[in-house]
Amino acid sequence: MDLRSGRATNVLGGVMALVVFVVLAWVSLVANADKLHFMLQHGSDPYGYYQFLPATLGTHQWNALPWTHELENGNRLGLFPMGTAILQAPFFYASAAYCALSGQSVEGYAPPFARGQIIAAAFYAAMGGLLLFHALRRRYGSTASMLSALLVLTATNLFFYTVYDPGMSHAYAFFTMSAMVYLTFRMLDDPTGRTLVLLIITCGLLVLIRPLHAVALLFPLLFGSPLKEALGLRIGWMRRFPLAVGVGVALTALLWTPQLIYWKAITGDLFVFTYGKKGEAFDWLHPHLVDVLLSHQNGWFIYSPLMAGVLLLLLWQAWKVTPGARLILVIWTIVWYTYSSWWCWWLGGSFGHRGFVEYGALLALPLAWGMEQLLGAARWRREVVLILLAWLVVVNIRLSASYQWPWEGPDWNWDRLEEVYLKAMLPG
Repeated sequence: MDLRSGRATNVLGGVMALVVFVVLAWVSLVANADKLHFMLQHGSDPYGYYQFLPATLGTHQWNALPWTHELENGNRLGLFPMGTAILQAPFFYASAAYCALSGQSVEGYAPPFARGQIIAAAFYAAMGGLLLFHALRRRYGSTASMLSALLVLTATNLFFYTVYDPGMSHAYAFFTMSAMVYLTFRMLDDPTGRTLVLLIITCGLLVLIRPLHAVALLFPLLFGSPLKEALGLRIGWMRRFPLAVGVGVALTALLWTPQLIYWKAITGDLFVFTYGKKGEAFDWLHPHLVDVLLSHQNGWFIYSPLMAGVLLLLLWQAWKVTPGARLILVIWTIVWYTYSSWWCWWLGGSFGHRGFVEYGALLALPLAWGMEQLLGAARWRREVVLILLAWLVVVNIRLSASYQWPWEGPDWNWDRLEEVYLKAMLPG
């Protein structure tokens, strides 16, 4: 049975998003209950993303943030861009208002702020899933679209980075990339100036969350047509909606202004490769292409096996010249090669290779195509695959709950990985 497009499907999508939000937030609040007093100041990447927000309350000076790298000029540089903090801001200031009204500390690190961050990650993951559902529904059946969005949320390490590590950028980036996909489809199907403004701002925010996301901008730039036709269509949008282009660019520039001011004040440059200031670099001639996918040290397919099947679907679509498949494959390949060339190709003590988490919004397209083929297949085949997918969801959730930092280094080997996997797969 397929759910038909229309008001009923919109309502069902909204209800599912609400249920997903409540479940993710509740599980995360329970899982992090004993960490609320210190989780926002734990010395790791989430601290680097978050620290800009307490600075707006006067807790820190902008030129002396707590989680930084000292430069040769004596200044201290925050390595992480502000995009994640911008999306966290509404929940941060709501938490600040609550603390002020209840007489609690308003320095930005009390438990209410931690709860606000947990709720923020759950909200953006759920909203990203909803936008992804509506995007996929423009190309595939509603049932296949909903199942695909739910699988991306629950059968990949997006679940872990929403529930157990909500301060990381991935839930926020997933929401933004899902919005980019949705708005691109809207522009292709029914172009309007308002949609174009939102698409431009979304693209700017996506890059502000993580500069490598600039590669994903090939999607709104080229999706839907051969190269020459796609570029011609986009030029047509600019000519048809010049005011929207101007407003979108102006608002995006405004969004980027605090980041540029910060970089200029600390380094003297408007645009900065922050990790380069720390002496970290890429080794483009010796990429760890296989390790990124198959190593016990955070190999993507090892910890999110669903994505191995999705990539096979994408390769099949690219072979058959399915519209958009080759573009998505090119985007993913550039990202794969870039992470493989990074000195820390496994990205530290993480749950699986987190570099691909938000790209689930793009890979949901071949997944939805595969789900549609499955739903039309013989009953026995459909039931076998759906049971397998449900099992992958359960294993991913159990494996996420069993994660103990850090699953990396010489002590983390195939034997230990097998041990935790068996515990996740077996009942009890």
